Parts: sequence; C-alpha cells; structure tokens
Amino acid sequence: MKSIVMAAVAAALMSGFAAEGFAAGTRDPGVNARQANQRARVEQGVKSGELTRRETRKVVEEQRDVRQLERAYKSDGTLTARERADLHHEQNQASRSIYRQKHDAQDRPAVPPTVRDPGVNERQANQTGRIVQGVKTGELTRDEANELRTERRDIRQLEQSYKSDGTLTTGERKDLHQQLNQQSKEIYEEKHDEESRPN
Repeated sequence: MKSIVMAAVAAALMSGFAAEGFAAGTRDPGVNARQANQRARVEQGVKSGELTRRETRKVVEEQRDVRQLERAYKSDGTLTARERADLHHEQNQASRSIYRQKHDAQDRPAVPPTVRDPGVNERQANQTGRIVQGVKTGELTRDEANELRTERRDIRQLEQSYKSDGTLTTGERKDLHQQLNQQSKEIYEEKHDEESRPN
C-alpha cells in the first residue's frame, strides 16, 4: 500500500513538473537576448555606414527567417532541446553574416537621408495601431506583440538604409511595401490564431 501511495505522489510531482515545463517550454531567454543583440548590431551598422542598403536587406531577411523558424518551432507549445540547438545554430550563421557584411570593403556613402515616403510612413503607423489594439483586446499575447514589434523595427532599419544615400528608388519603395504587406498578413494571422492573452 505504501509503495502505491509513493508511486502516486511521484506521478503527481512529475506531472506538475511536466505541466510547468510545458507552460514555460516555449520561452528561451538566450535566443531572445541574441536576437536583440544582433538587431542592435545591424542598427549600429546602418548608422555607421558599414552596412550598405543591399547588405542591410540581406541581414534583416536572415533575422526574419530565424524568427519565423522560432515561431514554427513554438507553434505546438513546446521548444525541444534539438529545436533550441537549431535556433542557436541559425543565429550563429546570422551573426557571422552580420560580421562579414560589416567588415567587408563595401561602405555606404555618408549622405544624410532626405527622402520621405508618406505612404510607407502611413502604413507603419497603421500597423503600429493594429498591434496596440491587439494587445488591448487580448488578441495578441505578449510574445506575439514583441515579435511583431521586432519585425516593425527591422522594416524601419531597412527603410533607413534605403534612404541613406538621399534617394529612394522605385524598387526600394516596392520592396518596403512588400515587407509591409508581409507584416500586415502576420499581424492578421497572430490576432486571429488560437492564442490569446489571459484576462
């Protein structure tokens, strides 16, 4: 009888630990800290001129790819050890890419940006409002809102890089609108998925 009780207690403890692990199973402060660090390195590279427009676009897309992979891995509510290792591997690759692009022979001419694009700015403001509204209604979890804000910052970095030579070409405008289209779709999907913030 005593062994049965002990087994039941052990099972209850294990299930409690498992539930706790599941609740926190999608969080990885190490991955998030590395993403923030790499975003800051890209921003510094844009400001210093070490990253050209093309290079900025490349590294921003690599950062977005890592976040999309992270989102896919977390979609089932868990983040396995293998998935964490893969995310860190992808971040290692992205980190090396940032370093290479910042330390190659290409530098952006130091010309202050003077180009305005009201259409891009208006869409950015609109998407910011949609994210804020989603947080207020609970349609967006804290993690979802943070990911969307990070993507919004990436688009602003790309815009800043494009405008750094004082021009914004038709192709660059088109690319910015494509990036905004993608984020608009992601905002919609995150607001209409099964996840919601607890009241």
